[in-house]
Amino acid sequence: MKKTAFESDRIVVKESSEEFEITISGKIPQNQFVVLSAWLVLWTIAGLYVITQLFVPQPNEIRIFIFVWLIFWAYFEYKVATAWLWRKNGREIFRIQKDKAELRFERSRGGKSNEFNPSEIVKISNLEPQKGLFIKNYFSSFWVVGGESISIEYQGKLYLFGRQISQQDAELLIRKIKNRLKI
Repeated sequence: MKKTAFESDRIVVKESSEEFEITISGKIPQNQFVVLSAWLVLWTIAGLYVITQLFVPQPNEIRIFIFVWLIFWAYFEYKVATAWLWRKNGREIFRIQKDKAELRFERSRGGKSNEFNPSEIVKISNLEPQKGLFIKNYFSSFWVVGGESISIEYQGKLYLFGRQISQQDAELLIRKIKNRLKI
């Protein structure tokens, strides 16, 4: 049976003799989620309105402007929709078992998963001290998906997780992972 070794508003660490699991939720306070939802709805309505203007007789210069604006709109529609899905149901899971480790990013249904051989994980480090002020501020925004704080080096490649967690939480998680992997 797993016991909860650490818990905060977004992070849960469970440990047992067979398994170690860190779960980091992508959820944000309700008032921020409402603002993000309103932004998504209004941005979608604005884009749909501009799309209707392509079917109205317009000079070519206006059509080109509308087309360029719609490219800009589509990019940010994707970014905001991704952030909304992450904030609604997203979570990061880092799990260590005897013969494998897994890093999984889930959003609603499905997600992206990477598997590792725990004995081949070379280095685990805190990325927070390496970030500049602009990067820290930008990636701590609730409308952005990113701001990973922990890196794992495995077979010459870096894998990042710990989106928008505090430096203290990142250090605690790194210590727990290193202790579990005996690094």
